[in-house]
Amino acid sequence: HPVMVTDRDFDGKVLNSPLPVLLYCWSAGCPTCQLTGPVVDQFAAESKGRVRVAKINVANSPAVASRYNILGVPFLLIFDNGQLKESLPGSIPKHEIMMKMARYI
Repeated sequence: HPVMVTDRDFDGKVLNSPLPVLLYCWSAGCPTCQLTGPVVDQFAAESKGRVRVAKINVANSPAVASRYNILGVPFLLIFDNGQLKESLPGSIPKHEIMMKMARYI
């Protein structure tokens, strides 16, 4: 399952992760997020041990949302070795997520 992240533990769980991180930014009031969330969960189950999949509710974590200029959700961020590598706005199919993450595994 994805790791839940907040403003307080973002650095430890995402930037200091020994694995590449797919960070799923979402909000409870977002209908598209309700469709994208299960896709991210599936990817997390299939990539266990190779990728850390994390979720952050941007409504509850405004510092991270501001830091990475997340103006709309859903939004995916890819981190590797503590560095932001890619920003992917909108809903993305699982095979596309897999292709994007493959270069960091």
